[in-house]
Amino acid sequence: MTSEQIADYLEAADSGNQNLIQFRISIKKWDCEISPKWQDSDSTSDPRTTERRMKILDLLGFSSNESSRLNNLSPIDIEQTVVIAKDFEPWYSDARALRSSMYWDGYVEYLAETSGWPADSIQSLDETTTEVVQRLSDPQRLEAKQTKGMVVGYVQSGKTANFTGVIAKAIDTGYRFVIVLTGTIELLRSQTQHRLDMELVGVENILDGQDSENPEVVRELDYQQDNDWIENKFIRHGEPLEQGAGPRIRRLTTHHKDYKRLTQGKTQLRFDGLARGKNLNDPENLSRASAYLAVVKKNPAALKKLIQDIRPSKHLNHLPILIIDDESDLASVDTTNPKKGIDSNTGERSTRTTINLLISELMKLCPRAQYIGYTATPFANVFINPDDDSDLFPSNFLLSLRRPPGYMGVTDFHDLDTRWDDKEPNMRNSNEKAYVRSLNSDPQTNPIGRNKELQEALDSFVLSAAIKKYRESNSSRKFKHHTMLVHESVKTADHADTYDIVTHLWKTNRYGSPESLVRLKSLWARDHVKVSAVRSLGEPIPSSFDELKPHLARAIEKLTEGGVPVSVVNSDPSIQENQQSIDFESQDVWRILVGGTKLSRGFTIEGLTVSYYRRRTLQADTMMQAGRWFGFRPGYQDLVRLYIRRDDEIDLYKAFEALLLDEESFRLELERYSGLTDDGHPEVEPWQIPPLVSQHLPWLRPTARNKMWNARITEKAVGGSAVDLYSPPPTSDLVNRSHNLHTVGLPLLRAATTRLSLPYRIPGETGDVTICTGIIDAKTMLTMLDPRTGMRWHEDFAPTFGPTLKFLQNATQSGAIDSWRIVWPQTRALTNTSHFDTPVPIVDRGKRTGRIDYVGSDKKHRDVAERLSGTSKILAVDSPPYDGLVSASGRRGTVLIYLARDREAVNANNEGHDLMALITLVIPQRAVGQGGSKITWSVQQPSLKGQAAVNI
Repeated sequence: MTSEQIADYLEAADSGNQNLIQFRISIKKWDCEISPKWQDSDSTSDPRTTERRMKILDLLGFSSNESSRLNNLSPIDIEQTVVIAKDFEPWYSDARALRSSMYWDGYVEYLAETSGWPADSIQSLDETTTEVVQRLSDPQRLEAKQTKGMVVGYVQSGKTANFTGVIAKAIDTGYRFVIVLTGTIELLRSQTQHRLDMELVGVENILDGQDSENPEVVRELDYQQDNDWIENKFIRHGEPLEQGAGPRIRRLTTHHKDYKRLTQGKTQLRFDGLARGKNLNDPENLSRASAYLAVVKKNPAALKKLIQDIRPSKHLNHLPILIIDDESDLASVDTTNPKKGIDSNTGERSTRTTINLLISELMKLCPRAQYIGYTATPFANVFINPDDDSDLFPSNFLLSLRRPPGYMGVTDFHDLDTRWDDKEPNMRNSNEKAYVRSLNSDPQTNPIGRNKELQEALDSFVLSAAIKKYRESNSSRKFKHHTMLVHESVKTADHADTYDIVTHLWKTNRYGSPESLVRLKSLWARDHVKVSAVRSLGEPIPSSFDELKPHLARAIEKLTEGGVPVSVVNSDPSIQENQQSIDFESQDVWRILVGGTKLSRGFTIEGLTVSYYRRRTLQADTMMQAGRWFGFRPGYQDLVRLYIRRDDEIDLYKAFEALLLDEESFRLELERYSGLTDDGHPEVEPWQIPPLVSQHLPWLRPTARNKMWNARITEKAVGGSAVDLYSPPPTSDLVNRSHNLHTVGLPLLRAATTRLSLPYRIPGETGDVTICTGIIDAKTMLTMLDPRTGMRWHEDFAPTFGPTLKFLQNATQSGAIDSWRIVWPQTRALTNTSHFDTPVPIVDRGKRTGRIDYVGSDKKHRDVAERLSGTSKILAVDSPPYDGLVSASGRRGTVLIYLARDREAVNANNEGHDLMALITLVIPQRAVGQGGSKITWSVQQPSLKGQAAVNI
């Protein structure tokens, strides 16, 4: 075929075409390579650039026209994996070329053909798993070396897929014992075992040479009644495995059995047939040795049995072991008082929590063990004492996974970057309007109101089931699972009460009766039809309720196949005996699940569409992990509903938002400082991470045990990106609030005398913003920002701003910053105030629950401010409107300012003290340097020993 014919073929191919998928995977892989061997030293190009892509397509023989067409099929991915790491010894790239790739190749093929993953997602997985594996120790390395790292994902975002890929690459390159530590419940361990067996281990390794037609074998097989097994969805490695292209994987645990102590004489942990006189990790022996896999709960009994069986092995010193710790912040972190349990002779800790002690013992026992923790809630892990080598601090690397395509997370349920100063919220532009429904009735004081709210949630569950059935009839979609979560408490007694209430409501609702149809039609008209009209992403929508009715009958029939579709999922044996087990692998699950702990923490509730959540907790990680409504919702994203408690006592929706904002802030800090210095070394190493954590929620504040951090940030800045400084003194501090307004706010606003209209472009939206602007010199601005002469901050925010102020002082003194452009957005609402002769725009701002900072700036205003400083992350709008406004020297920053009315002060009737100035800074990129960020550290002084050098 000619190059033109190839381009024509790929353009005409459908999205599932394997050649198109492979083309996308390959070209994105070449896009990302750091130092590709195919690139001439005379014509090098940076990864993820247009130059690199055009070089690739040119080498492949495509013309410029053909290259342009192919780029449309696979756009350049400019995002990079965020990694904070020590320097490491490169080994994996060469090993990948020379050693086996059977399990990784099989996993890629499985994801593409069976799971239907798009090429972009597979390439992203390839990149992130390589970032992890290359930081482990080479299993053939002569000297033993341990590595400890952590991978931070999102709740329900596919962390299992990532560590499955890591395991595949590790086994391919020589690791011969893989231990996966799951959460503390069997439900999660079993689910993880199933995933690994189906997508990685495969049919041949599960059967282990046994005849699948033999009735005795079938009877003992752990998947004989599993739908995925029956439907041949388990991976098969075929001829490559039979010909020895990769090692056999031998399971030490099964779908329904955690690790059991091996009886005397068992040979599973033996490595037979090795070359005499050579160590196990010698290439010749690694090619002969099988790989062992154990999926183990973080349960003391199981871990002790595992350690007892490993200890006698004569190969431990040379056995490459990979330990994957899923939900690594749960049970694995030592929570004992660090002042206690110190051995007076050795100075080492002799007292630890049980699971932490057992994992540490496992690491000591196996000198070549590599430890990787996976979690979506990393704070407990990064607060581990980095000076304790025997503990599990991720001392070698921390990798932050990107938000995967198709994932519904916090930004899909909250309006984080949207301000309503210029528009009204509706179901199209507001996630809260579309997906969130408030629960305002207290079950104790208003049980009738509570039951009415719960009934509407049940109606939404039934209605969405009918729409799924409609879509199955009008598209190729198939919905294996359809579930609803009811989470009010962690107490098993409460679960029984809730089960009785839900069951009673289900029966009295009499779904299918004329009265229920009236109720469902009303909900359809005021809710679902409106949301689906603007959020369906092309999925079929019934034109009327009458068109939906036949599918409603089918949905009710499916839901009631086993009677009332309500199950309790908890640890109470008496309840478990009477309830249907929840096994998403072996059966279709169309049910309402009532529970607590078992339905959170890593367990994936497949098909979750409606969540009814009232549980209150003061533990940040527990709360975040309970957000089971986050995840992938292919084909029914518009049907998802969150019914969440929002009453006078607590607003859980706002609490979730505040909590997850701090998590996003942590990710952003990692991204900002994940680069290399000018001499090629990491700008930040893992031991320096804790001071990057800025916390605004009381329950995330570090406790006394976290006092061993010996790094302090003295200077800190990020260039070209807007940073909100929205933590003024509390509303009750009238003196300092008034000082800020009159000393900083009003002078800045009055200096903004020129009115302009400027274009903006943010994802999914373009338009114009009207601003008032002016210039202020750098020294005057510095005086305004210095708490001694100008802006006074909330006492908990002052230490966080200190390093930024230090940078601004040095940059102003050196001339790296010579001026600031003021940007005052002119929003639609004008208000009279005694501070100005004419009405001016005043925006309303409030704090999110439990935080010290106010709701942030508008993203379109940030875009304009960043452009005016000379930078923009989004593709630039035509330059003329900004031409002449941006400083040619690159030494001018931008200060975005609002005159805001404090809702809290208004509610407290603090008339005359309800106005405040909120400012956002964009530090000029050139002042920071080529890396885009600057951070300077100092070592904690002995006089400060015992204090945490953390910015709060």
